Amino acid sequence: MDLWKKVLSGLKTYRVLFLSLVGATTLFHLWYISAGFLDLAPDEAHYWEWSRHLDWSYYSKGPVVAYLIALSTRLGGDTEFFVRLPAVIISAAVAIIAFLLAKEMFNSEMIGFYATLLLSLMPLYAAGAIFMTIDPPFILFWALAIFFLYKALSTENGLWWYPAGATLGLGLLTKYTMVLLLPCLFLYLVLSPRGRPWLRQKEPYLALLLSGLLFSPVILWNAAHGWVSLRHVLGQAGAGKGLQLSFATFFQFLGSQAGVVTPLFFLAMVLGMVRSGRLGIREAREEHLFLFCTSAPVLAFFLLFSLHTKVQANWAAPAYFTAALAVVAWGKDSIGQGPPARKRWTLRGLVAVAFLLAFLVNVIGHFPALLGKVGIDLDPKMDPTHRLQGWRELGAEVSAVLKEMKTKNHTFILSDAYQISSELAFYVDGHPRTYNANLGRRMNQYDLWEGFYSFKGSDAIYVTWGDGELHPEVKRAFASIQRGGVLRILHRGKVAQTFSIYRGYNFKGMDAKGFQKF
Repeated sequence: MDLWKKVLSGLKTYRVLFLSLVGATTLFHLWYISAGFLDLAPDEAHYWEWSRHLDWSYYSKGPVVAYLIALSTRLGGDTEFFVRLPAVIISAAVAIIAFLLAKEMFNSEMIGFYATLLLSLMPLYAAGAIFMTIDPPFILFWALAIFFLYKALSTENGLWWYPAGATLGLGLLTKYTMVLLLPCLFLYLVLSPRGRPWLRQKEPYLALLLSGLLFSPVILWNAAHGWVSLRHVLGQAGAGKGLQLSFATFFQFLGSQAGVVTPLFFLAMVLGMVRSGRLGIREAREEHLFLFCTSAPVLAFFLLFSLHTKVQANWAAPAYFTAALAVVAWGKDSIGQGPPARKRWTLRGLVAVAFLLAFLVNVIGHFPALLGKVGIDLDPKMDPTHRLQGWRELGAEVSAVLKEMKTKNHTFILSDAYQISSELAFYVDGHPRTYNANLGRRMNQYDLWEGFYSFKGSDAIYVTWGDGELHPEVKRAFASIQRGGVLRILHRGKVAQTFSIYRGYNFKGMDAKGFQKF
């Protein structure tokens, strides 16, 4: 037995397990995105559209997601696989950072392995390993900034502040909520005896300046475009609503966290944050204080914010990166030693149930059709993948109509929804330029690009959701317009989405309305 323990120790068991986990999950993700189970999500298609119009910034976000998709698709082609490939690579990188951070903080590869396993099974992070939206690169830069900051604080080597500043700037170029890292860091520096002296050193301020320089193209772009991103963020924050209190949105957000993290993981995360805060503040455990300050304030901010307005489930994602380490460190202390044997076995059972539940949620999330195998008839609207079905089919229908119409006259593709315009740009043969009419909706990136308003005399294919009456503004825009067909997308035998496809002839012009909405 002693010999076997020595052999396992020599192989560095948890390092082998970690590498096996990252290798296996990465191979699975590569297979999954190549198998074509799901069409591009509307946001993925929209960011791919951004990648065809590279710029210093965009209406609602910085440019990093567009640059990454552009790099991947320029190398491999405009396919679903290469749009999503950066997400798979980033997921593996985030796992490596979590493992290295645990080793740096606790000198424990066991904590690194289990924290990585926890993150990989969390539905929120599992989705980010497949879908190429804003969140994967945002979490990558958040994780890198956390790692570099901890290196700077733990080694007292000021040089580590500069890569921390650079990753902060890159994070801001990805998603503006990266700014939340600054109050988190300030809270740690104020509370920490080890960190407080850095408030009087030049390195943190030079790092902040570096991040500002990296972010400056976004500021200059916005200055040239009427500060549209700032207006958009204020609109998302409910700035025009005035101060209001809504317990409905609070409990909606709380429930969403239990859904995207899983209930047991979410409860463990919250308790892990609280424990790290207690150890960090009362017992001056620097590593726990750092974990607390980089997780709990983020979650607390969005919980409070949800009392004012609707908060999306994914917005709190960065809080769980360090919370995962806090939870596993707590579990190691609680299960490894201290409590009586009976209590240890009870805790181990709860941990096993939590991981098994998360695993099952992930299996169903990736393969929802399995529910039908066990007799569960899930309504399409309850299935989060139902909006990722039918876009190829719609693209094929529109491709056939376009092929016929453009032989007679110049024909462009138009929709009243950016989601449809983006998906058609990707799935219609030849990836044509598409357009998005503003009929009073909120502004989006299409409104900043060259529009279709000069195409007078041209014909158009107009696609919209549903099968109701055509919008009067669209009727007036053409000499004649007729519905070419209604496409109903079936998802496990039930209608998941409905599209109406119209043929418009002799475009007369259309007013650009609604641009005041951000």
